[in-house]
Amino acid sequence: MFEKTIFVEGINGGVQVDAPFVVDVAELREKKGGKYIQLAISDRTGRGVCKVWGTPGQSAEQIEAFGLAIRAGEVYRIRGYAKVYNGTCEINVNDGIVDLLAPVPTDMFDPSLFVYAPVDLDDVREGLGRMAAKIVDPGIYSLVSRVMGSTPAFLEAPAAKRRHHAYIGGLAEHTLETAGIALSLAGTVSRARMDTDVLLAGALLHDVGKAACFRRQGFSFVALPDYTLVGHTALGAAAILRQSAGVDPVRFSHILHILMSHHGPHGEVQPRTPEAWAVHFADNASATLRAACDDTADLVPGEERRGARCGGPVYRFSTPTE
Repeated sequence: MFEKTIFVEGINGGVQVDAPFVVDVAELREKKGGKYIQLAISDRTGRGVCKVWGTPGQSAEQIEAFGLAIRAGEVYRIRGYAKVYNGTCEINVNDGIVDLLAPVPTDMFDPSLFVYAPVDLDDVREGLGRMAAKIVDPGIYSLVSRVMGSTPAFLEAPAAKRRHHAYIGGLAEHTLETAGIALSLAGTVSRARMDTDVLLAGALLHDVGKAACFRRQGFSFVALPDYTLVGHTALGAAAILRQSAGVDPVRFSHILHILMSHHGPHGEVQPRTPEAWAVHFADNASATLRAACDDTADLVPGEERRGARCGGPVYRFSTPTE
């Protein structure tokens, strides 16, 4: 097993890194005269950014081969140097690129150290139930219950690949936040006269299509091709259409419009009603605030957050114990 220790402070406040992390996302990117690999990495304590440059003698084709071989969701040894760049703490890997040839064998680490899930799923599940219970119309309440009940991945999937709520349980947490913010807007704007049943249904179901846009792989979730602005809304629309029996057609059409228009000016459908605009703004507020909170955290996973300073206890490689 690996022992728990502290990164070593290096020159100019930098940090030498030699530790196992889950690779959640691996992307090939262009640089002047070649390519590099950008990784989103995590362990139980948080998420981080890693840039794999390779050694000076390696060609763009060799770097690309390393990138294509990385399997998202697996644990890899990350060996390099962490520093603050443009206000963000990131790990830079040169010689350590060879450690990305194969993941760390599963018998060399404790799996519980590598699942990043900051959400209390029981609390979120109860919160969603309480929010749905505020819906008075039995047909709309039944619609929400049926759709959420027939989408088991809804409680585990992330809400995004990287930007916000990008962790196990993130989709459910984001949905609960969106519903709460939308309901607050309805109660705050004077003379708005919103249909709160429709508003809540639209908020609770606005991202339900995302549950079908990810699949579990190793310690992480991998986005499928359907993960697009249009793709997930189309999947969500199909899901609620299958469960629309017993709902007033006019109000159901309104709920469907909220789902299809919640991306506002960035989507193909524009919000046309106060309820649709409220869900759009609530969705954007939840996503933006969560991303801003994550950006202010130490982007090298560790139990002690220190702003943009790279450091803190992590799970570092060591000689396996007997």
